[in-house]
Amino acid sequence: MPEERRKLEERIGKLLRELTVAQQCSLSKISSYGYTLSFVRTTTNGKLAVVQLDDGAITVDDEGEIDHHPNIKVRN
Repeated sequence: MPEERRKLEERIGKLLRELTVAQQCSLSKISSYGYTLSFVRTTTNGKLAVVQLDDGAITVDDEGEIDHHPNIKVRN
């Protein structure tokens, strides 16, 4: 396995451990469509997982609710 891919998998694994079980379940469902966990943002309402596919982003809140049209800007 190339080192770059290994580092990416380690980073994603670390991010996944920060999430609730509900978030992990929702991410499992949407990952089959090609979405990848990019980062986790801590908000006043808890942790928010930001998941991306190409240039699009969706979010998953602490309760596992998916927002397909979040009010969030992701820098490239």
